[in-house]
Amino acid sequence: MRLRQTIWALLAIIGVVCSVDAQYVRIGNPGAIPNAAMHPPTILKSTLTPYTEEAGNRGIEGTVTIEALMGEDGRIKSMRVLKGLGLGLDEAALASVREWEFAPATRDGIPVSVAAQIDVQFSLRSAHALRFGIGMIPPTVMSRVEPQYTQEARLARLQGTVVLQALIKSDGTVDVIRVVRGLPYGLTDSAVDALKQWKFRPGTKGGQNVDVALNIEINFNLR
Repeated sequence: MRLRQTIWALLAIIGVVCSVDAQYVRIGNPGAIPNAAMHPPTILKSTLTPYTEEAGNRGIEGTVTIEALMGEDGRIKSMRVLKGLGLGLDEAALASVREWEFAPATRDGIPVSVAAQIDVQFSLRSAHALRFGIGMIPPTVMSRVEPQYTQEARLARLQGTVVLQALIKSDGTVDVIRVVRGLPYGLTDSAVDALKQWKFRPGTKGGQNVDVALNIEINFNLR
């Protein structure tokens, strides 16, 4: 069963961000994780994966799936492309993932080595999203689902802030684009699951609903 890597968020700051080149990245398990006691690696920091000019001109969209061997320190030891898109996107995805930072997979709270799948999704809608600026009305939250603490995070008394980049679409739904800053012990997963269920009043420009890329900041506090 593939384990998804996700992110969660409490909207605190709507900032000015650059145009987005790649959608949210998932981490899955290709079969090496034997049971639910294993928590997959967590993205602590990721970078945008840019489109190549040829792929953008041809309107190519889809997912590059990378298999990565990660050590107990969370560092990638080796990578290979399992499913590619060509036109330079495979190489762009590999170069981008090399720059990411991960918390290691854990079993019963102990870091372990693992083979994981990293899905880098390319979307022209995200690439063409507007950044928030003058003349625009920003998106506003209409309803939200609160993220849940994992048992490991509670035992570790972990608190902190997750920062994500998200695409608030013109229909008020959300796509998570990347992790600007994440948290271990499954809190990034919990965050994404929650954020994807939020509903927004979309941003507007010139009276028209538009796709807007922005940063969302979420706080985890034990009470």
